[in-house]
Amino acid sequence: MHRSLDGVRVFTYSQWNPKFDHRSLSRPIVLSEFFPPDSLLLEVVVSRPFTTEVEIAVGDRITHLAEFRMIPANQPEMVKRATAEIDRAIESPGLILATFHRSLNGTRMFNYGQWESKEAFEAILKQPGFNPDKPYWEGLARNEFHLYNVVHIEVKAA
Repeated sequence: MHRSLDGVRVFTYSQWNPKFDHRSLSRPIVLSEFFPPDSLLLEVVVSRPFTTEVEIAVGDRITHLAEFRMIPANQPEMVKRATAEIDRAIESPGLILATFHRSLNGTRMFNYGQWESKEAFEAILKQPGFNPDKPYWEGLARNEFHLYNVVHIEVKAA
């Protein structure tokens, strides 16, 4: 469970065995004072370091979650651009891991990154291509990002 630094948002991140049928899960009960949860099936398309598993731990790290919304026809090009830029991003001081996930319906991509500090994340926003004024995703997607702290984890026993 991740809580945004501004205290307004919460998100969860779960990884499932590829053979797990998510349809067997019971539907969550949503409290009427909240928006219904936005749940998507995602696939990891690029990750640095080279792994499809994200290690999440409660602690001082900062989590960056960026949501890119696009028309399905733009998703293949967005995957190509994200793949090209992730190698440059991982060289940024303080970036621990970066992973891009694509939605199976083609309308979104998510960038999940772990940073040593908020300052380290803010430094990448000054670099060409990562600067919101002229980003690498320009013309393909709209982007919104927020910073979070991990506040709770559950790990299935082996």
